Amino acid sequence: MNVVIVEDHSVLLYGLTDILENKLDDPLIKGFCTPAKAELETNWAEIDLLITDLEFKNDESGLDLTKRLRSQFPKLRIIAYSTHKILSVLNGLKKNGFNSYVCKEMPVKELLVSIDKVMQQSPKVFYESNSYKTFMHERKLVEEKMFASSYERNVSLTPTEKLVCKKISQNTQITNLDLAIDLKMELNTLKKHITSIYKKLGVKSKEGIIFSSSSD
Repeated sequence: MNVVIVEDHSVLLYGLTDILENKLDDPLIKGFCTPAKAELETNWAEIDLLITDLEFKNDESGLDLTKRLRSQFPKLRIIAYSTHKILSVLNGLKKNGFNSYVCKEMPVKELLVSIDKVMQQSPKVFYESNSYKTFMHERKLVEEKMFASSYERNVSLTPTEKLVCKKISQNTQITNLDLAIDLKMELNTLKKHITSIYKKLGVKSKEGIIFSSSSD
């Protein structure tokens, strides 16, 4: 099995690579610290499985990598290996080409089980790991306490906040400065709006805003 791991924490990358080399049958594993490097230096036609984090220190995105690869290599299996426990993020995984989600905080056995299940199923199927089901249930309970429905959650955004969300959804790579200039507002004012949006939607990044929009 040919596997690519994309993880920007070097200790975790090396540790995970070592574990999988000992646990999988005849694996060939390549590890990369950034999606850009992985995409550039890999012959993806030969890869069976991608295990990737969702967010990276350099603002690259495992989501964007998955979208690009999924369109070109439909048989590739992709597992999100992350600490994200945000409902909107988890909801968006199925729609954006992932085949499973495993939380890094869980024992490695869960990742091994997910790999086994994912490789046996169609690349169009999403396997719900124990951590995925657990966190989805927990987050839904939290959200139900905050909002009666996703509609109520979204209408809690002010008109300006909705405009900010729209602009971010059009370009997640836009800087706060460029966004402030585009919206003709002070940078500090924009930052306050973004902080409020994150709190209301239960996300912590611009990518999270996209996930939240796609989940409703």
